[in-house]
Amino acid sequence: MAIAKKNFFKDHYDWLVAAVGVVLLAGVGALFATSLDNTPEAARAACEAELKQRTPAHKDVPNTDEVFRKLEAVQRRMVSPSMLKVPSDTNGCFLASERRVRCQKCRNPIPFGSKFCTDKACNFEQKALDAADAVRGGIDADNDGLPDAWEEKYGLNPKDPADAKLDSDGDTFTNLEEFEAKSDPKDPKSHPDYLEFLSASNFRTESLPFVLTEVRAIRDNYRFVFEPTVTQRRGKAIEYFVGGVAVQRKIEPAPLIGDEIVFQSANFKKVKGTMIFEKVKTGWRVLKYNKKEELVLKPGTEQKVRKDVSTAELERISDKRTLAVQVGVRKPVAVEEQVDLVWSRGDGKPISVTTGSKFKLKNHEYEVKKLAKDGNACKVTILDLEKNAEKIIQ
Repeated sequence: MAIAKKNFFKDHYDWLVAAVGVVLLAGVGALFATSLDNTPEAARAACEAELKQRTPAHKDVPNTDEVFRKLEAVQRRMVSPSMLKVPSDTNGCFLASERRVRCQKCRNPIPFGSKFCTDKACNFEQKALDAADAVRGGIDADNDGLPDAWEEKYGLNPKDPADAKLDSDGDTFTNLEEFEAKSDPKDPKSHPDYLEFLSASNFRTESLPFVLTEVRAIRDNYRFVFEPTVTQRRGKAIEYFVGGVAVQRKIEPAPLIGDEIVFQSANFKKVKGTMIFEKVKTGWRVLKYNKKEELVLKPGTEQKVRKDVSTAELERISDKRTLAVQVGVRKPVAVEEQVDLVWSRGDGKPISVTTGSKFKLKNHEYEVKKLAKDGNACKVTILDLEKNAEKIIQ
């Protein structure tokens, strides 16, 4: 029997193929390694340099940070949706499944598209936003009442809710108040209407602090005797006051036509043995005298008698306002109505005004056009002299 001749390559071809594959793989790996730097940092730097040299094919693609920030806001609202109080139960809450917006006045959530605020205490009519208000809508990531787009427009931080309470331009108004008034939070000359923060109270009627009791004819003139109307009892004595200062009951000598009505203080001081009384000016002077008599029925009879109804015309020195007072009538004479205005942005001190008064808030000037009592409250019509526009406050 003949023995077959052995062929090494035929008998071990599989090992040979595997060995050739290993050699080729090692060669490729060595070649790739030599094409790179030895450190990962160098490789990263080379990759970044290459990316910087490339230009984006689509420049209108939004910034990824902006996209992720909006997605985070949406995700946060999905995890913690707004809770609204149930009107019939102040302790209960429910999830709002419908789209809602904030009321433009009270800031409470109301159904989207509502013409009036659904809160009966507010019932504010929602104003349509014009094109300039487009930036006012959209996402409010920090839920501070300021939309992100508006905050970004004026350099605020959309992720910081504290900036809504800041006064960025120092005009006494917060950024949130500036947003609601559609004013520029970075311009101190652009601000909400000052009158929106003005209130009126203490409606009262100012009266003359004196009455005309007697007129004495002297040659070609007259002397007028005035007495204070404000009194205060101290024991058995009665004190008289004008402008909060204790005065003597009658003026001596009585003023003539053209003289200012001036009382003497009830208190005096001695100077070199002489008693000196301080003068208390009333701000009114006697302008003229109108002598007049009328026939009236004598009480309890049908007989007519003459009655003196003469009047003296007085003039307020400060504004030339005139007022007639009748001789012998002790009832106080009303001069004008007054109201106290309080500006919440000021120092808290009331501004006492009458019809025709002018006053300033900051550097803005106003004029009071009309006062009216409305039950226990009062209404004041004020003219903005810069805008030439009237507004009623109460």
